Amino acid sequence: MLVKSLCLHNFKKFQNQTFDFNEDVNTFVGDNNAGKSTILEALEIVLNFQYRGRPFNNEFSPDLFNNDAVAAFLASSKSPADLPVLVIEAYMKDVPDYRGTNNSLLNDAQGVQVKASFDPDFTDAYQDYLDAGAPITSIPVEFYKVEWMDFAWNVIKPMTKKFRALYIDPTRIHPTFGKNQYISNVLSTALKKDEGFRLSLNYRETLQTFNDTDEVKTVNKELDSDNKITNKKLTIAANTIPAGALQNGLQLEVDAVPFHMIGKGEQSKVQIKLALHNKSKDIDLVMMEEPENHLSHVELSRLIQDIEDQRNGKQLFITTHSSYVLNKLSIDKICLLHDSYKRLHLLDKGVVKTLKRLPGYDTLRVALSKKVVLVEGPSDELVLKKIYMANNEGRLPECDGIDIIVVRGVGFKTFIEIGKDIGTSVNVLRDNDGDYANNVAEARKIYAAHPNIKLISSTDNNDFSLEPAMISANATSEKELLSFAKIVLSTQTYNLLAVEPTFEDKLAFIVDWFKSADGDGKGKKKVDSAIKLFETTESFKYPAFLGEVLNFD
Repeated sequence: MLVKSLCLHNFKKFQNQTFDFNEDVNTFVGDNNAGKSTILEALEIVLNFQYRGRPFNNEFSPDLFNNDAVAAFLASSKSPADLPVLVIEAYMKDVPDYRGTNNSLLNDAQGVQVKASFDPDFTDAYQDYLDAGAPITSIPVEFYKVEWMDFAWNVIKPMTKKFRALYIDPTRIHPTFGKNQYISNVLSTALKKDEGFRLSLNYRETLQTFNDTDEVKTVNKELDSDNKITNKKLTIAANTIPAGALQNGLQLEVDAVPFHMIGKGEQSKVQIKLALHNKSKDIDLVMMEEPENHLSHVELSRLIQDIEDQRNGKQLFITTHSSYVLNKLSIDKICLLHDSYKRLHLLDKGVVKTLKRLPGYDTLRVALSKKVVLVEGPSDELVLKKIYMANNEGRLPECDGIDIIVVRGVGFKTFIEIGKDIGTSVNVLRDNDGDYANNVAEARKIYAAHPNIKLISSTDNNDFSLEPAMISANATSEKELLSFAKIVLSTQTYNLLAVEPTFEDKLAFIVDWFKSADGDGKGKKKVDSAIKLFETTESFKYPAFLGEVLNFD
């Protein structure tokens, strides 16, 4: 069974929204409160008829309705016809028994629906309530009925439904979740049938021995000795009932530490794995909330690999704030909740392959930001931040929603491809490397059809990178050059510059000093100079194209 799409009507923040899904992995990303968890909750409701682990009909409340729908109802005459309807629909594949036209699209399709609507049986009672003049400040769900139906208009019963879906949320998994079943599986696998019987018998006999101790007899002698609670004999005893006694009495330990006392990260990891290992062979799909919580990079790497192994081709729905999870599960499986809903299933396959192999790049920043500046190194980032602060009352660019990302190793193309189809405004600061026509102008043609992608550089081939461009902007005179050099150079290097005989010699010296060669340590010197620029209170000028990089109007 596969879920092809999900339709939500008046559910939480979604008034009318359809979400199409990938058949294998769906990784939901978005800002806080974008609706990632809401989609998983809707899937849990329509697939398992549960909300946050409890029966949905018991948890159904006014808080589940879309705010606009609530406002419209409160502004109406509040008649039964004005009461909003909440609908969650899952359009499916490979469940022919659930085929029909009982869906909001009236399509002949396979699927299931949860519908919460006014119950006509309560028409008179609701009218009496209105006539009594009682205040109505929310949706009166007491007059609603909640139905779980397939598209053929048949009631779905949990025990006989045609699919199985596992929901895993580490934040609400009880420490004993899956423990008894896991221990039972271990015992049945490790022991022969007669050995299992003997172990159970020995355990029960051990408990009976506990009941015969003097300490227990002393407690029982004094317990209700005056028969005020009951006229029969009241005692305490260890539970020796065979059914489940053994696994209930045993506990999991990690390096001899009881499970409930180990760290949160280890608990989260073990609980997720217990749920997957116990259920993965018997389910059609998995829903999972932020598996990265409390985990180190190495442990997260192991967990993601285990999720992939145990998923065994089953459909996966997962929320995350981790670029590592995103890249490792394949970045083209993104289901992005931004201003709209968008999948990246058409992302360049080369980019996908690169990031699966090198998952440590912070690609999520490109996916979530509306305005991105890509730069080649930390020097560019520091200088741009200083320029922005100088022109915006000391605010950093991120305060105004501009994310400056240093691109390392994988190149600009990887990050551009992510932002290109999403619609992210991406300004790329490029070095022209002494050939603006070939290195920048030609590259711009590749993205001519995408106005949200801008490649920006100096048009002067002499300004081949950031440093010579900054020098040119601050070298209209020898005095200005020395003033700028005093900011960016160490005292020792500045003294070497100062003794150069002419202005031209001084200019050539500082430009040459910033040229990099393998092994000469100039990269670190560039960063040191950029830090000096960032921290200075002295004024300096910058080339116009750097201002253009920070302009998203």
